Amino acid sequence: MKKKILALSIGCIITVAALATIQGYFIYNTYKLKEKEANTVVKEQLQELENTEEWDSILEISESASERFIEAYKKNKTTKADYIRLIEKNRDTLSQLMAAYIEKNKTEKKYAIDYSIYMVSATVRQDGKMDTLLNGKVLLLGGAGKEKDEIYSGQGRWETAFTTRDDTLKGIKKHYNIEIKTKRYYSIEDWEKKIINQMAGLLVFSIVLVLIVICLFYMSIKSLISQKKIADIKTDFINNITHEFQTPLATMDIAIKTVTRKKSEMSKTDFEHTLSLIERQNERLQKLFRQVAEVSVTRTPSATAESLITDENSLKQIIEDFQFSRPDIQINYTPVPPVPELPIELFHLSTMVINLLDNAVKYGATQINVGIHTSGPAFHITVQDNGIGINKKEQSAIFDKFYRVEKGNIHMTKGLGLGLFYIHQIATSYHGTVTVSSEESKGALFTLSIPLP
Repeated sequence: MKKKILALSIGCIITVAALATIQGYFIYNTYKLKEKEANTVVKEQLQELENTEEWDSILEISESASERFIEAYKKNKTTKADYIRLIEKNRDTLSQLMAAYIEKNKTEKKYAIDYSIYMVSATVRQDGKMDTLLNGKVLLLGGAGKEKDEIYSGQGRWETAFTTRDDTLKGIKKHYNIEIKTKRYYSIEDWEKKIINQMAGLLVFSIVLVLIVICLFYMSIKSLISQKKIADIKTDFINNITHEFQTPLATMDIAIKTVTRKKSEMSKTDFEHTLSLIERQNERLQKLFRQVAEVSVTRTPSATAESLITDENSLKQIIEDFQFSRPDIQINYTPVPPVPELPIELFHLSTMVINLLDNAVKYGATQINVGIHTSGPAFHITVQDNGIGINKKEQSAIFDKFYRVEKGNIHMTKGLGLGLFYIHQIATSYHGTVTVSSEESKGALFTLSIPLP
């Protein structure tokens, strides 16, 4: 089930990523189409603006100024540096005239534009010789400082010829050819924002679609996890019953067979003792139903003090009941007085001790020593056996659910890896601890510590 959930999660992530990528690709293409459409609309606007006499008259102001400058320049009355200063001097006037012209003639199109013209070269030819006044990019008119946002629109070329007399050479006429090249640029005010506004419906739809898909995947995975949780609870319930019911059922089976076969030979005391044992195991079986359901659903047994153990006799009785079902095992019980009242429910104590004894027997113990003593603010129950022991590398994991020591053929030893898990859960619910000290082939010592009130 975990593999299915992992595979579904990975599939969902890949699907959402693919869907988001496809949506992003379509949105990007739509954005580019809108951008192309905006450029087409703006170029149409510019064509309408540029094909008028008023437009030409604005440009003629600059051309006339250039012609007069060149005439003065050829008479050595000015320098090339003065030409750039002339352009800068006339720039504001030309820009204002152009802005007023665009504002007056703007159409009801979608986009507001800013227009710029740059002079890129200015040359003068005389008798086959060329003199370059300007070779660079100088703003002639328009919005200065917006060059990074500008879009190239086209280039222009102005050429004229004039004749002048050279005062230093007795009025000899000289002929000059002038050529000025310009480049036109435009920028759209907030064009990115306007295009995104036009795409708002598509963007919202795409985001909603991706969110719906994510929600559907989330609900599917959540439903699958819920089903897995229910399946785990059912499996835990069955496993817990299988594990926990083994000891009381085995004890009752032996006791019933003993009464059936040797009823006539048993003394009244032995008969009553056997009946009492059966009664205790029956009561334990009934309580096991509550514990198994509790651990399977809540994962942690409740710590109550409904029935306090008044002395070590109750612990001794638990050990004797287990001994009755395993007469081949030597179990020694050694209390160290004084033993106080133990603040733990008898059923929980019985579960922990029986699981420790049963675990020791499963892993080769033939002799088990059980002790109880107080130390500081807690009482301690020790269970030491002479079994096969536990590798130190595995001691930190033996209290995990379903964990079993991987030594030899573990399938020869019955169990589901729940006994020590139960012990740890119960001890934790009473704010206590369970520890282990062991070496391979030297047995194990488990210590239960529960705080005193």
